[in-house]
Amino acid sequence: MTFSKSRAAKPRRLGLLSTIAGDARPERGRYPYDLGDRIDGDLTIIGHLAMGRVGHLYQVWSAEDWCAYTCKILGPEQRGDRESVAALRREGGVLRRLAHPNIVRHFREGEHDGLPYLVMEYLEGPSIFDLIEGQPERRLAVVDAIRTAVHIGAGLFHLHQNGFLHLDLKPANLLLRSSVPVLVDFDAARRSSLETRTAKPVGTDPYMSPEQIRRVAPTEAADVYGLGAVLYELLTGRWPFEDAYQAANPEGGEEERYPQLGDTPPPHARDYNPEITPELNAVVMRCLEADPARRFDSIHPMLLALTEELEGPDALWPEGVETERRRAPRLP
Repeated sequence: MTFSKSRAAKPRRLGLLSTIAGDARPERGRYPYDLGDRIDGDLTIIGHLAMGRVGHLYQVWSAEDWCAYTCKILGPEQRGDRESVAALRREGGVLRRLAHPNIVRHFREGEHDGLPYLVMEYLEGPSIFDLIEGQPERRLAVVDAIRTAVHIGAGLFHLHQNGFLHLDLKPANLLLRSSVPVLVDFDAARRSSLETRTAKPVGTDPYMSPEQIRRVAPTEAADVYGLGAVLYELLTGRWPFEDAYQAANPEGGEEERYPQLGDTPPPHARDYNPEITPELNAVVMRCLEADPARRFDSIHPMLLALTEELEGPDALWPEGVETERRRAPRLP
């Protein structure tokens, strides 16, 4: 992918970073562990990466394997938080079952000072969030946006095939490995067969499907919505309901805070970017239907529809998804 010269991020976006991207720019000294500290004997901390919703991320060096990893370890302040402990252990359980080039690699798990941790591949990044912050109008070229969605969709297809949902798709959870987008952060992941309601909405506000917000048992359609919301932002530089979010009263009710719960669809993506074809616009808007039954019923037909927009050398097809090229039906 080719990207334009970086520019300063919008202040309001940086202000949202702690809730949308995790606190990826923490102040010095806020991490429980310092550079040079060891985790479980073998792992030496060589970098502070991020302080997330569940756990802290460090770059660590393994003397045994002679390479760098990412270590995600529960913060000491979360030691008694059953939900956070369960989320980190659940993330390890999900990643153990996955092996896909568009999903972060999992190596091992353990416990240090009574705190669970995961060891994953170290991805230098940047994240897709960082990339769009540095682009004119906060968006990618149309072909780069589609290719990003196809790669992440391939990882989601593998995740769904193994019986799990991600449920927290957002640009900050997409990192680059040698220019290839990789899906990370699975602490919100759930089994697709799980039909229990959660105590509170799982995910990140602007990208959550209406059923996640209502705490209805989600299906693959929830991740279709999340990927559609990410693609919308990559194409337009905006969240699907950005104006409504900006106008929402923080002290208001759920209907005000979550505009995707209403009957009015978001503005068409093509309204903000004339380079989007009517066919691509229809794909994106179908992903963002409030009613899950009106979306693509799974990631695979969404990918088939997206790749209709790629031609020649741009028509890549990631591993893990059937390469049948039947034309997806055009929407009216």
